[in-house]
Amino acid sequence: MKKSGGGFRRFRGTITTLIILVVLFACYLFGPVRFCYVPSGSMEPNLPTWSFCVVSVWAPYEKLEEGDIIVYNRISDGLRIVHRVIAVTDEGIVTKGDANRIDDGLSVNRFNYYGKYLFHIPMLGKVIALSRTPVGIAVSGAVILAIFIWLISDDVRQGKGKKKEPTLQAEGEAETAQAPQKERGS
Repeated sequence: MKKSGGGFRRFRGTITTLIILVVLFACYLFGPVRFCYVPSGSMEPNLPTWSFCVVSVWAPYEKLEEGDIIVYNRISDGLRIVHRVIAVTDEGIVTKGDANRIDDGLSVNRFNYYGKYLFHIPMLGKVIALSRTPVGIAVSGAVILAIFIWLISDDVRQGKGKKKEPTLQAEGEAETAQAPQKERGS
């Protein structure tokens, strides 16, 4: 008796999607880029409020120059700050928001430096910030659950909708069963 192997085939799309998501998450965890957003207007107009920033965490601290936009963790409260380098000294780096009147002082050293800004997507940070609220988490979870249910149900429908192709033996039996009926009706 031939095994159909339909279990794996039926859920192939869902399994493929899960593998892709795991690979993307691993690339995020171990790769050279991270993400953050700008919740204030301190970098206006170059980085609009709520911009979603892509940051290279592999950019070396020693190669930072005046004019670079960097991300660092503020020592006083641990907040992630996106500001421009205005001076590099032996003691550390002085930063300032483009829209701010005064600098942040000696705010960055090699221990609280996070990464170098690469590019941004305006307003996407607002969506990310909202997704971190309780309502946002519930909505995000519901959307993800709905996508997986849709993928699984689509795979199941495709599995049920397939008709088995008749084998030569089954075709021969069907012809034999129809032959006497034709003779009787004539």
